[in-house]
Amino acid sequence: MALLTLALALAACSSPTPQQSYETGVTAYRDGRMREARIAFMNVLQAEPNHVPARLMQARLFLDRGDGVAAEAELTRARQNGAPAADIRHLMAHARLLQGDPRGALELAAQATPEHQAYAARVTGLALLAAGDQLAAMQAFDRAVAADPNDSAVWLDIARFRRSIGDLGPALVATDRAVAANPRDSNALLMRGELTRSQYGLAAAIPWFDRALEVDPGNLAALLERASTNGDLGRMTAMVADSRAALALAPDHPLPYFLQATLAARARMYPLARTLYARTRGAYDRMPAGMMLSAVLAYEAEDYEGAAQRLTRLAELQPGNLKARRLLAAARLNMDDPAGAIAAARIIADRPDADSYTLSLVAAAFDRQGNGALAAQYRARAQRPQQASAPGWLWSDSSHPEVRAVGQLLVAGNLDEALQRARALQAEMPGAADAHLLAGDVMAARGDHGAAAEAYRRAANIAFTEPTAMRLINALERSGQGQAADGVLRLFESQNPRNLSAQTMLARRALLSGQWEEATARYERLRERIGNGDAALLNNLAWAHGGAGDDDLAYLYARRAWTLAPANPATAETLGWTLFRRGQVAEALALLSAARRGRPETVLLRPTEVAGR
Repeated sequence: MALLTLALALAACSSPTPQQSYETGVTAYRDGRMREARIAFMNVLQAEPNHVPARLMQARLFLDRGDGVAAEAELTRARQNGAPAADIRHLMAHARLLQGDPRGALELAAQATPEHQAYAARVTGLALLAAGDQLAAMQAFDRAVAADPNDSAVWLDIARFRRSIGDLGPALVATDRAVAANPRDSNALLMRGELTRSQYGLAAAIPWFDRALEVDPGNLAALLERASTNGDLGRMTAMVADSRAALALAPDHPLPYFLQATLAARARMYPLARTLYARTRGAYDRMPAGMMLSAVLAYEAEDYEGAAQRLTRLAELQPGNLKARRLLAAARLNMDDPAGAIAAARIIADRPDADSYTLSLVAAAFDRQGNGALAAQYRARAQRPQQASAPGWLWSDSSHPEVRAVGQLLVAGNLDEALQRARALQAEMPGAADAHLLAGDVMAARGDHGAAAEAYRRAANIAFTEPTAMRLINALERSGQGQAADGVLRLFESQNPRNLSAQTMLARRALLSGQWEEATARYERLRERIGNGDAALLNNLAWAHGGAGDDDLAYLYARRAWTLAPANPATAETLGWTLFRRGQVAEALALLSAARRGRPETVLLRPTEVAGR
């Protein structure tokens, strides 16, 4: 009995008191360990349901998570247990705002006590943004910063607002201020990672997500962003690990299932992808990424009508989404709707840089309509070597009216007015990448590639995206800055190792410089991802294997490329040379002669070479 009494006494001594748990929670909250703080305050309230300070801290946690209903419930309990109404008005204002009541939030924030003015001004700014008054909102944020320059939350709100209007330069500055004000604010670190991903690339963002999770391992948003970024980087093991960790924290969250479904689809494991996507319970059905994935899954299941329905909605949302238009055209063609296929794909096929797959789709659609003449035109273009990518993209996707207006002037060829307005847009929005991109496009159209490169470089310093990188590389090459172009390409590829455009350019450069091992490795990886239906890729792969001394593989790829595009002089020339190396001289001469008719620079076999065989 004495031993039992001692054991119970020791157990009682080892259990923290409610006040100790509260202090532990406050420390965890200040250190950014929100999950630990939440557990500590729950322990306090289990022991003492009327503990007002713990109720208030729970409310702060719910506000940080964006749960206004739960936050108001905690504030109401605190008020019922003696918390002065004046001391919680700023928090109640935030809770009302999160519940979609900006007017109520403004009324409560206006009644906040002087010691809570910084918080109240921040809530006022958010409420004014919700009401659509951006100017008044920024003035309120200025008051919040003046009241407390070291409040990372208000800097973070400013950053989110700036990002929402496409003004990424000031968004980056505000995020850096938030991180400087509180280096342990996991949400600020998360935002810096998201902006870094746009500014510099995928790989550069990972350390910021790592830092956020070091501070707060329970930060679900940071875990999901890291999972998504690892997936885009091709780090599938890390992506799966993060998605599983996210499901452990939030078993019903749809994003981990969506990421895993995307991974399964990339691996062509379509039944598994459909099962995983179903677990998202429609959470992404109205989002572009979800529309695209579900359309691919429907298409692979030969549900062409279902795929077309999703892709039609996606093309309406994103008129410049070329992948969606190609797949929509293919689905329409499989539905025996050639007019629908033409309507979907002709906007791409009529571009000077149209790919052979799209051109072939449009040709097949015109054949179905009985229009052999137009079908022949598109088929002939599909079998010719493609032009280099044309500068510019479908500016109709931009939400800024002036960007769209200048884009229309550019398409119409009104370059003088387009340049004047593009420069004005640059001056008005120096932190918006789109403004610099558009100015660069106008300059490139005028033939001033050096000035275009400078405009694209300014855009790249804000958002180093694929459209920006490809434009910058093209402008640098055309302005005689080949070494700089190569540096930009290598940097972009290092940050975005799965990017098809970068991989294709690097593979081609390796091929042209005779780096056969690198060329074959890069083209083989591209073939694994794209498949065996791209004649240009297979043709280049044949040259690469031939250069590396593997004539058998070179012949197999060259034969396949020529079969896909027999009228293309490039495929005829490649197959001709591979046949010659195999000793099939007559067939080789026939193909090389055909290639020369379409491309006069093709080198024919010399008599000494034929005699040597």
